[in-house]
Formats: sequence, C-alpha cells, structure tokens
Amino acid sequence: MDFGVVITAHNCKKFIEDSVKSVFEQTFKPKEVVVVDDHSTDKTFETLQRLKEKYPTLRVERNERNLERCASRNRGAELLTAEWVCFLDCDDLWLPDYLERTKARLTAGKFEASFGLPALFVNPEGLPIRKKKKPKESFEALLYGGRVGYPSGSCFRRETFLRLGGYKERYLMREDWEIFLRFHTEGLEISFIPLHGYAIREHSNRTSRGNRRFLEATLRVVEDYLPKTPERYREYMLHHAAVQCFRFGDKRCGFKYLRELLKGDWRKVLTFKGVWEILKRLPK
Repeated sequence: MDFGVVITAHNCKKFIEDSVKSVFEQTFKPKEVVVVDDHSTDKTFETLQRLKEKYPTLRVERNERNLERCASRNRGAELLTAEWVCFLDCDDLWLPDYLERTKARLTAGKFEASFGLPALFVNPEGLPIRKKKKPKESFEALLYGGRVGYPSGSCFRRETFLRLGGYKERYLMREDWEIFLRFHTEGLEISFIPLHGYAIREHSNRTSRGNRRFLEATLRVVEDYLPKTPERYREYMLHHAAVQCFRFGDKRCGFKYLRELLKGDWRKVLTFKGVWEILKRLPK
C-alpha cells in the first residue's frame, strides 16, 4: 500500500512551508508529493521552488490561471501513480503519524476512502488553541449532518476517486462534504477515524468564513442528496440545512427546512445541543 499526497495552494506563502514540511516528516513516507499552485499572485510559487531544493522529490505544478481547488486537487490526483491519494490544505498540518495511522486503518478492511476528524486546531503561528473532542455520534450521523469533509483528513483509493469524477465544481465550498456522500450512497466502504493526526489552522482568510457561496453550495448538496439519504438520517441533513440557512441570515430558508424536520423523528436531532445550534444563529 502506497500513498501520494496532493497539496493545493493559492496565495499561501505564509503557511505552505509548514504544510510541506509536515508531509516530509511523516513516520511512514509517501511515495509521491505534488503541490499544485493555483496561479498564486503572492510569493507562493517562488517559495515552492526553494522548497524543491530542500525536498528533491517534491513535484510542483502551476496552473496557468486560477482554477479553484476542485480542479486543482483533481489535477494533482491525475499526476500521481500511487494506490492512494491523500489531500492536505496548504494552511493545515499533518502530525508525524498521520499516514502511519491511515495505513493501519486501511489495511484492516476493504475500504475505498478514509476520513478522520482533526485532533486539534492551531492559530496562524501553528500553536494549539483547542483540541477536538471525540464525537458521540455514528459516522453516518456525522456524514448526513454535514460534519464530514475536511480535505486534510481525507484519503481515497486513487482509481475509485478518478472513476467517480473526483471533486465536483458544482459543489465548490462543500465539495469536501459531497464527495463522501457520493462514496457512501454508492455503497463504498469508508474508514472513519474519530480523531486523526492533523491540525486545522484557524485564520481570518479561510475561504468558508462568512462566504454566502458556502450556503449556496450547501443547499445544492441538500437538494441533490436528500432524495438519496437513508430515511433514518434525513433529519440530520434537514437540521444541518436549517442551521446553515439561519447562520447566513436566511430565515425563510431556515424555517422551510425546520418545518420539514418537524414532520419526522425530530427528537434525535433536536437535543439540547441541536436546539442551541439553531437558536444561537437565529437573526436578532
């Protein structure tokens, strides 16, 4: 079993060196590492050229124009020859045993993909700011509830990833959620690691922060996948849709999904936590 790593970067000069370093310092070494620079306008590409001197096996590709992350990740996956492709965002970090733990899990079953939730969150300087708690919910509840999809915790059997079309532009901003819904609804086995060996870096330039395109993409995913969602998980997806509508101040949309949620077995999602997630986002 071997792994190829794809890092996509756009104007990531401040963080890209730490990201690349975390891959090359893995206890289980990847077969290939590709960074796709998505036509950065800062010094990201120049930094990557310098990193090639330090890491001679690092492959750097540059898009001739900005293609966004779906196309960039897909391009990186197509360039690999490894059996498995793992993705890492340029501002996140893998802990040293990330690939070793991933390999151990994947060899325990007949999996086509692997996903893990982050172990911790770090600040722009890479210092820990909080640890993630182990979830109590099942993987399916997390998946249909919109809580699966960090690219930096995602690995796929490369052949299957490409056969299913990779990341899809239609779902940009929620493409990382949609691809796991696609694998799951296709009946493919996904390995789940509740707390995995990587860190999400929190900073003001994260692309989903306050971006209404995030809501629009969320609703596209819900529209396309709600009909395919197993009956026992429909309420999780409806709750997530309502929460995101209220988060972006769209009361009409939020109450639409909330009313639909109340027609089903709402008690499993409208726990104290579930109610609070809605209440704290209701427009004042």
